[in-house]
Amino acid sequence: MKKTTIYIVLALLCLNFSVRAQDNKAVDVTLKGIQIGQKVPDVTITGLHNYKDANGKPATTAKLSDFKGKLLILDFWATWCSPCVAMIPKMDSLQNVFGNKIQFLSITYQTEKEALPFLEKFEAQKRKHYNLPVITTEKELHQLFPHVYLPHYVWIDGNGVVKAITGFEAVNEINVDKAIKNSIQLEQKKDMKIRYDASKPFLINGNGGDGSNLIYHSVFTGFTDGMPAGYSISPLLSYTKRKITARNLSILQLYKLAYGGDKQYFGWNKVILETRDAAKLKTGLTGKELLDWKKANNSYSYEVSVPAHLANKIFSLMVDDINKVIPQYDANIESRKTKCYVLRKTTTGDKMKSIGGKVENQFSGLGCILKNSTLNDLVMRLNVFYMQNSQYPIVNGTGYSYRVDMEINADLSDMKALNLALANYDLQFVLEDFDTDMLVVRDSEAQKSKI
Repeated sequence: MKKTTIYIVLALLCLNFSVRAQDNKAVDVTLKGIQIGQKVPDVTITGLHNYKDANGKPATTAKLSDFKGKLLILDFWATWCSPCVAMIPKMDSLQNVFGNKIQFLSITYQTEKEALPFLEKFEAQKRKHYNLPVITTEKELHQLFPHVYLPHYVWIDGNGVVKAITGFEAVNEINVDKAIKNSIQLEQKKDMKIRYDASKPFLINGNGGDGSNLIYHSVFTGFTDGMPAGYSISPLLSYTKRKITARNLSILQLYKLAYGGDKQYFGWNKVILETRDAAKLKTGLTGKELLDWKKANNSYSYEVSVPAHLANKIFSLMVDDINKVIPQYDANIESRKTKCYVLRKTTTGDKMKSIGGKVENQFSGLGCILKNSTLNDLVMRLNVFYMQNSQYPIVNGTGYSYRVDMEINADLSDMKALNLALANYDLQFVLEDFDTDMLVVRDSEAQKSKI
């Protein structure tokens, strides 16, 4: 999505963008791209950095066949993906433990100018060099192994056959050792002929097809055991259709997603509960207690898919569906005076007005570069990614309407460090009461009459 919409979608891809849930698990690619059990073509890899060939000489290209006889693990990552970055030391450790029996290749679609300086800063902060080859501006491998969530790992055995496609949880010493010994058994998903049974739900378990010709649909289910929580939203500019998918989310998480839409992001700090039993909407439980809570009719899965001419109405349709299935609550967006971190100008001067040119935003946990961008872009990123767990919402109270050029070198999750960097542009976040949009959830009138 462009601008604001892009930020929300990025959060879906990596996150946890917490639910921001997000399971960071790789998608099932058995219906698209190279499947488990298939051999990978011997493609030539370009854009290699920090790599030495079989003769120990620095090289910028390689073929997949160069890794024959080793367990090859392709690590698809991005600088903005916190779980991806957190895996760098772990992969480096596993590379050292298993030596020539394994090879990690870190692959990003981002450019050399985006990825390499980030890695340099990361190593400087950790005071350690990670000896992992990195591939930048990569397209071909992304096409061979399409995916939605990051990080995304493809395990290829010494004969060039795909053995597994996983998220980061599976990348550990036990599984790597089993994969090297070829003791991990994975069953290839088999194609099924189209069949139909009128007594069963249409398209469920292939009943009537795989749904590839769907024009419009919405589906609501209760909790599904074994399925990780998360959600995804296709871009507004989808020229054929648009889809929202939510998996095992609480009622409140569904509201946050539906009412946020393309233009807003409602973090937990922008929610007000005015209900008799808030424990049905939000919980601090973890582990088995959280799972039991979800199973007790407190968690749902939902999907809506619409043709292009309904793309800008998809969130309204989602709201309607929620109200039909869960009628005991009313939710609305209301302006409330709320304690917020408010971005303010500290002087009447102007040290940030853009000189123009191409719009370019580069973000990582270590800082950001804004070129011909807006302060709202910065505020949105802080809310969605780096300060999503803040007690207070992040808002723009500057009234500044011009585009900006800024470079901020600071931990974007640390308000004190961020303010020190913003001082270079006569900006500061101040904790104060501020009128801002809040998502307010109440008991419905029908529910009140039962109480």
